[in-house]
Amino acid sequence: MERKTLQKEVILKGTGLHTGVPCSMTFKPSAQGFISFIRRDLEGSAPIKAELASVSSTMRGTNLKNGAAEARTVEHVLSAANAFGITDLIIDMDGPEPPVMDGSALEYAKAMLGSGFKPLGGCYPVLKLKNKIEYKESDISYSAEPCDKTKITFIFVRGHALVSRQEYTFELTPDNFLKLIAPARTFGFEEEIAFLRANGLAKGGTADNCVIIQKDKFSTPLRFADEMARHKILDLLGDFKLMNAALGPVHISCTGGGHKHNVEFAKILLKELGN
Repeated sequence: MERKTLQKEVILKGTGLHTGVPCSMTFKPSAQGFISFIRRDLEGSAPIKAELASVSSTMRGTNLKNGAAEARTVEHVLSAANAFGITDLIIDMDGPEPPVMDGSALEYAKAMLGSGFKPLGGCYPVLKLKNKIEYKESDISYSAEPCDKTKITFIFVRGHALVSRQEYTFELTPDNFLKLIAPARTFGFEEEIAFLRANGLAKGGTADNCVIIQKDKFSTPLRFADEMARHKILDLLGDFKLMNAALGPVHISCTGGGHKHNVEFAKILLKELGN
């Protein structure tokens, strides 16, 4: 696949979902060969490369670190970059976490589309498989197998009457992502809020950027009946971007996964690039 960046700079502003800290984020065209985050609020801090080796934690989001500099909850931004095939980009931030916007990847996607794309030439690795690969831990499972298209299936299962089981299969194209995945918002269960706040998380969460699953209703109308499963696909695309390779003709299926296991399975898939 040919490498690609943006045509021009784009600025987005808002508050981080977990830190609650305001952040101005600038997407800057680049030809450096990868995507990186730069904390310009930390003088002299090194760029944080968007790769699996940079992952510092995966609790309620995927966080990257290089030395003292950390970029938290990067999966929504990287999901849009993955869907549009952006391989080279500098993401400049004056805070620790990208602005959450409406809790989805829609505003990031619109910003990238508004900039336009610039081909860079050169080659970007593409994941292709000869055989089915599987990964399982307890009741969480992943598989990837050869396919004629890039497809992702996610099965979301929880012991809750409103969201007991959701299944969604998605064919990855830029248009499909924009319409079917990017608008799906982050979500949480009402009974988790106290725990999250006690652990310094969800400080920027509001009714405008998060769907709260209450005992017998949602805090806001859903955009899709299966919005939870779609948002999990959004997260997976962001976490898989850390392979620094494109998803080729493969069908990835996942039951019950999250950031931790997304990263673990991505590491397994990354090994296949050399085979």
